Amino acid sequence: MADLDAVKETKEYYLDIPQKSEAFYLKGSNALGWGMQNRLARIFNPKTGRTVMLAFDHGYFQGATTGLERIDVNIMP
Repeated sequence: MADLDAVKETKEYYLDIPQKSEAFYLKGSNALGWGMQNRLARIFNPKTGRTVMLAFDHGYFQGATTGLERIDVNIMP
């Protein structure tokens, strides 16, 4: 039959299986998009949910901060 020659097989979209909604470990960021969660996951420790941020570029407009000339030597990870 000519009607059945161009019929494609249907795709299974698994509508009967609910989509997983895993909670993001950082409080208040579960509704953020994938890109923002991906960037936050690289900054925050997933076990503790904490981070350490140091603003080391203030010397650009405020002058050099004493002791931070070699931040890699003075502050060990």
